Amino acid sequence: MHRTLSPARALLLCGLAASQHGWAGQRFDLDGLQGELSIGAGAANIVSRGVNFGAGRMDLRDASNGGTRVDWQELYIKPGVTLGYALAPDVEVLGGASVIGATTQGDGDAGGYTRSADGRFALEEAYGGLRVGDWRLTAGRQNFMVGTGFIVADGNLDMFDDGAYWLAPRTAFRDSALLGYTHDVLQAQVFSLRSDNHQGDFRLNGINLDYRLADRVTLGAMVMAVDSLAGHGENLTARDGMQVFNLRALNGQLPSLDALTLHSEYAAQRGSGEGMHYHADAWYAQADYRFAHLPLTPILSYRHARFSGDDAPGDRTQKSWDPLSKGFIDWSTWLIGDVVGNYLLFNSNERVSQWTLKTHLSDTVTLGGIHYQFSLDEKHFNGMPVDDRRFADENVVFLDWNPTPHLHTSLAYNWVKPQGAAKQALGDDTFRALEMYFTYLY
Repeated sequence: MHRTLSPARALLLCGLAASQHGWAGQRFDLDGLQGELSIGAGAANIVSRGVNFGAGRMDLRDASNGGTRVDWQELYIKPGVTLGYALAPDVEVLGGASVIGATTQGDGDAGGYTRSADGRFALEEAYGGLRVGDWRLTAGRQNFMVGTGFIVADGNLDMFDDGAYWLAPRTAFRDSALLGYTHDVLQAQVFSLRSDNHQGDFRLNGINLDYRLADRVTLGAMVMAVDSLAGHGENLTARDGMQVFNLRALNGQLPSLDALTLHSEYAAQRGSGEGMHYHADAWYAQADYRFAHLPLTPILSYRHARFSGDDAPGDRTQKSWDPLSKGFIDWSTWLIGDVVGNYLLFNSNERVSQWTLKTHLSDTVTLGGIHYQFSLDEKHFNGMPVDDRRFADENVVFLDWNPTPHLHTSLAYNWVKPQGAAKQALGDDTFRALEMYFTYLY
């Protein structure tokens, strides 16, 4: 996960939180009942070699080893509808629903999360609510994102019978409620969101604020409490009583240097519950520079991110950052590395330095490359002590083609060289993946 760039995620590239956003589908009007029919679809073909640096694909259900050569395909389709009925000029009843059918074919994904023929049709969104002026209240199954999805974005982990782990089209939070206020440069939300069982079945209750300051930077803050709803035997990660605090500054530009864009975010997990104390941190800082006077206007970016690890995993203080419901909106945000981020490190006990260079060959074609240097924050990998913090170096070359506003296609080649920690824990082969996919939104 994730390659499915939804309309909501596309709009959220501005860094502001939101609930449901419509895409330009087929609109209709029936005696004042306005609606829009939409259809989304996606497909991917992935060829991987040297899986897990030579350790091979490990099936998460029966621990069988599928070897180091893994090829698979994924498909999904998502029809949906949004509705609105005006009770007064500034009062509207609204709702929406969608279903998703998805499948994995071939060898199953390289991480062992899905097998061939895994997949199903299931309800995705089903929400209703009321908009009164600048206020909006919705409840049900719905999408929601804070900032760029650093902590809150995806309510579903697409594994096992869900199918399509890599495309990951299922994102809605279940049993959720959102109260939002939007006025000019200010956005605020009060939210209660429930994740799916594969993520651990927990509820996020919080408040989020975003403010666009002088049209130069978007400042944001979030406070959130986590309640675990899974039984003690089901939940492998302690979360009860966790409190999450988040500050961010996104899309910042200096008055005298418009070519430079800055982003930064800090988050802390504190609190205690059921005998467990929480003391974890995560942060990143990023700079993007656009060379407007060079041919093809290339953009060079650097980002360093840190997600804390635990120097004493067996005690009653959890210091490893819990990624909770992180999401995907674009390359490396917040799935860091298409190989490492999908199958090996998941924004916990991790430090990443990242260099990105991309350019628009035309209005519809983008060519880019990314180099990642991954290190462990503490010297252990999946509970195994290791002698070296350096984990792996990943490289990707990608070509994105968007011939219409509705169609997105991409071709990417990734190769990952293991470093000390990965060699000790897994192997010393190069982990490679060739990825081809498209998504269609109407």
